[in-house]
Parts: sequence; structure tokens; C-alpha cells
Amino acid sequence: GITIEARDMFQKGYPTLVFSLWLLGAQGCLKVYPAASIDQIEGSSVYLSCTTSCGSVIWYINGKVIANSVQGLNILNLNQTWAGIYECDVKLANGSLFGHAWVANITVHSINAPEDQYAFIGSSINLTCSINMDSALINWYSSEDPTVNGSSSVFISVVSLRDDHSYICAVVLATTSVLKTIHLHVIAPPKICYIPPPKIVITSNRPNNTKYISVIFSSRPANSTTVVWYKNRVRLLDVANITTTLGALEGNTSLMIPQLIKREDSGFYTVVIENSFNKIPAIMRSSNISFELKVKVLPATPTNITIYQLDSVQLTIEWNLHPEFPEENASNLTVQVQYQNGHVAYQTTVPGNIAQTSLALFPGIDYTINLIAYNIDGYVVARPTQFTTLPAAPFIYSATIQRRNITAVSVFVDFAYNGGAGVTNLNISYRPAGSRLDWSLSIIVNVTAVATFSVHAGMEIAQQYGSIGQLEFKIAAVNALFFWSISRVFNETIDLPGPPCVAQVTYWNGRPSIAVVQLSETGSPPIIQVVLVAMTPNDRRFLNKSGLYMHGDQIVFNLSSLADHDVYAFAAYASNYAGDGPYSAQVTYSALPASQQKIFPLWSIVMLALVGTLVCSCFIILVTCCWKAHLQDKVNASRERSAKLHVLFLCDTLIIT
Repeated sequence: GITIEARDMFQKGYPTLVFSLWLLGAQGCLKVYPAASIDQIEGSSVYLSCTTSCGSVIWYINGKVIANSVQGLNILNLNQTWAGIYECDVKLANGSLFGHAWVANITVHSINAPEDQYAFIGSSINLTCSINMDSALINWYSSEDPTVNGSSSVFISVVSLRDDHSYICAVVLATTSVLKTIHLHVIAPPKICYIPPPKIVITSNRPNNTKYISVIFSSRPANSTTVVWYKNRVRLLDVANITTTLGALEGNTSLMIPQLIKREDSGFYTVVIENSFNKIPAIMRSSNISFELKVKVLPATPTNITIYQLDSVQLTIEWNLHPEFPEENASNLTVQVQYQNGHVAYQTTVPGNIAQTSLALFPGIDYTINLIAYNIDGYVVARPTQFTTLPAAPFIYSATIQRRNITAVSVFVDFAYNGGAGVTNLNISYRPAGSRLDWSLSIIVNVTAVATFSVHAGMEIAQQYGSIGQLEFKIAAVNALFFWSISRVFNETIDLPGPPCVAQVTYWNGRPSIAVVQLSETGSPPIIQVVLVAMTPNDRRFLNKSGLYMHGDQIVFNLSSLADHDVYAFAAYASNYAGDGPYSAQVTYSALPASQQKIFPLWSIVMLALVGTLVCSCFIILVTCCWKAHLQDKVNASRERSAKLHVLFLCDTLIIT
């Protein structure tokens, strides 16, 4: 496997070397491989060998030593530095060299395919991958775009951002295949894809959410793209509030408006996107967009709406305002009251620092209240509040005491009521006028569906306040929500009667028989009861008898129930609706001595019986005559009735006498 050019060696004067080489070749001491010219592709590998058993091997490329003491060369990833003529030599044990033996002539063919290729978005490109070898085949592959797999060429008619990825060019020569990776870089001058509105308004009445303003753009290469924000032509240096990301297809930049939104965040904003890549023309390296941001902070919403009803028509509305910062203060508030059908019943405006208002509405009606808070940025409406006004107060016309005894009085109260809907009953209460005692509930009047009615109600009042001189009455209307509407308090003033006078006491057979009490002319209303008290040193008896009225100002008491006693003291008092009047002066009467008492004989008794019979006969005749006269002349009935009463009075006097 060695070619020996003996003639050349002799001409150079090396007969011994020529003989030695011939001897080596003749003995088969040196073998070389492949002993041929080789065409290889850049990036492939090749193996060369130069074996000998006579010494060590020295390798040469283009006459320069590249290796010692190795009999094989395995060259990986060939490139042009490995192209040339490869030779080897044998160094004998005595250190002599026998001359170069030709091993191979390697030619390396380079692949014409730049690793990075560039194309503007929207343009066309034919990816470059070639080699100056007619026998080599070229195939294309791509994991991102399977449509190019196996193609001998790649042509992109319209370049887009999706084409920005790696492609593989495979050069195949016989059994050798070399892969070349090519990355297509899509050049995209800055372009804003999503443009914010020219005016952005952020309205909030609570700064509880962070706001973002985003701008979507395209710009390639990404590593040469910068984004700058300006507010009112001043660059924003707070990069913490600015977020910029570049994705596979597009970029996004956002301005974060902090959680505490203020009106001072308003202004004119500009976003500048710039790409400094040198392949982009200077005129195309920048793009910008401007917009106006208007921040509106609405007032705080009124809360805790409370309604205090003073009576059936007067009420007070209170609410709370809790702004978290001064910009939430309300300049004014509108209080609007609506009927259930939506019509406005009442509306007023109060300053923003006022948290209550008073108004008058119709009684017993369902209403809805709306509170609307205003400031320079707008208004907010509180949650509607529904309520029902109290029923109307009944009106007391009068309260009259009709009857009184020792333990109780009866009172009749006349009143009228026009209370509207929802009233279930009316409660009538009383107490002494001017006192601070609790009201005593006496009667409850059930209310029917009739909205307007008059009531004449009576009640018994126990004598628990002592002498009743003045009473206050209160009538309350109660609806289903147990709201009370109180009528006016009515004072009924009644004067106590003056003291009567014990005018005469008659004894019969040593015992008290008859007492005559003269009434006083003072007192209003009229006296309804007179009490006579008979007293002894050991006894005090109340005679609760009114007796017979005589002439309208005297009362005759029968004293037959009194025990025998020589001396009695008598006193009396009168009562009317207001209570018991003062006692009269005490009057003492004694029985006559026995010697002065007259004993009537039997004939006197007989005569008295005859006189009585005569008087009774006259009385019967007189009654008959009066009855006939009454039937004959009705016109004079009243006059004749007076005459009859006069006659009756004379007859009774005669009988008593």
C-alpha cells in the first residue's frame, strides 16, 4: 500500500533511503488508508490510518506535523482547516525516518447557509442552503411548520410573526448526512395592535380594585425593543407600575393605576415603543399612542338609613357617610320619598355634611326613600328603604264623667278618627292631670275596615288616685307594626261641691227619726251623692243614703237604723264627678227628757186614723178630676200638671202632720 518513487529518491542522492523504503514495502511493514482523494461535507467526519510494526508513526497535513505516535486519525466535524494532503512517516528504532507516505487528499465542501436570516414582516424570502457538490441532496425540515418537511427549498411568500422559528437544512452525500440549523428572524418595526380609546374614564366610589391600562403591540427583535410611558410629557420613572411582556407573537405593556385612585391620576398619557435593531430603517424604529385618562371618584354611598317617626306625619331621617378619603365627600344629598307607584311625594336637598333631615308625610301610607349623594364627578344612590308612616292620631272631642260612687267613676269619651290604612285598634288611657304617673290603659277599641269613624266609648276608672279632680285622656292608634300615634291630651276640669248643712234632726220616742240636709249652691257639675255621718263618742256611722230631694236643695234622711242614744253629732258632705267635697260643720242633737215627751191618748189615735182616711179619699177624688181635665185639654197639660203636683204636696204635708 505504499508508492515508492525510487527515481526521485536517487536523484536526490538518497540511495540508502530508497532501499529502506523498498525493503519496508516489500516486507509489508507499512500500510495506509484510504490512499485516495476524498470529497467531504463540512461538518461530516473522516477516518485515516497509517499502521506499521517497524516504529512509530508521524502524521503530516500539507507538510506540517499534526500528530505523533498514533496510527489512526478520526477527524470529526470537518471544516476547511482540515482540508489538504495527509501523509505519514515511520520513525525507526534508531531514530531515522524513511520519508513521507501519501495517505489522502481531503477536500471539504462548505454549506452555504447563514445561521441567522432576517425578513421583514409582510415580505417574502427564500431560505438559503446550498453546496457546490452535484452529488449532494438538500432536504428541509421544521418542527414548527411540518409543511416544509422533505422540501428541497423553502420559500415564504408573506412573512408573518409565526414564521419566526428555526429551520433545518439536511445535506445528504452517499451515506453521510449533515444538518444545518437556520433561524429565520422576522423583523417587525414597532406597531401598536390595540389602541386604547382616546379618552378613558375610570369611575369608582371605592378604591378597592387596581386598574390597568394596556397597550398591545408588535416589535421584533424583542431584545432590541424598549417601551417608555409619559404623563403630561413627563417620563414615568416608577417602573413598578409599568409591566411590559413580549410573547411569541405580540407584546403587551400595561400601566397600573394604584389601588388608591385619585383625581390627580388624570392626565394625558403617551406610550412610545422603539426598536433599535440596525436592520430596521430609522424612520420605522418608533411608534407611539396617546390617550387621556379621566379619573372620577364618586361620593361615598349613604348607609345605615334610620327613620324616627315623631308622630303620624312628622319624621326624621338619619344616615351615615363614611368617606375613606376626602375626595369621596359629597357636596350635597337629595332625599327623595316616593309612593309605591313611583310618584315622588317629597324631595329636598341638603348639604353634604348634613346627615339628617325632617319632613312631614301623610299618615298610614307605605313609602320608599331614596338617598342620592352628589359631588363633582357624579352621584351614587343608596339602597332604597321602605317604611310605613304611623297612623293618624284620633281626635278627642270631649271626656265627660257621668257617674261616681265610692270606688269608681264612669267616663265617656267622644272622639273621631281618620287614620288611614293599617290601624288595628285604638287604646284609651288616662291619668290625673298634670301628674307624672304612668298612663292607665282602660279600654281597647277594635278598628274595622272603616277608615273614618266616631266613637263614644265608656270606661270605669277605679278610685286609685284619691279624689279625682282632673283627668288627662290619651287615645293611641296602633297599626300592625305596633307604632303608636297619640292624640292630644284632653283635660276635663270639675270643681268639688261645697259643704252641705245639716238643717234639722227630729227624734221620735227618744230615738233619731228624720234628718234634713240643706245643699250648697256651689259645685259643677251637679251633686250626684250626699253622705250623712252620725257620730257618737264610741261610734261613727256613714249613712250612704241620698234620701228624698225636697225643693231641689234639701235631702231628707231616715234615721231609723240608728240605735238609741241620747246625743248624736251629725255631719254631711256632697260628691260630684270631681270627687268628695268637704264635710259640713258638726251639729249635735239630744233627745228630750221623758217629762217633756207627749203621750197621745187612744181617742187621738182614732181621730188621726179618721183624718188619714178623709185625706186619702180626697186624694183619690182629686186624682180622678185631674185625669179628666188632662184628657180634655192637652194644650194646658203642663200647667195642670204643676197644679196637680201642688195638690199632691199639700196632701203629703197633711199626712205627715
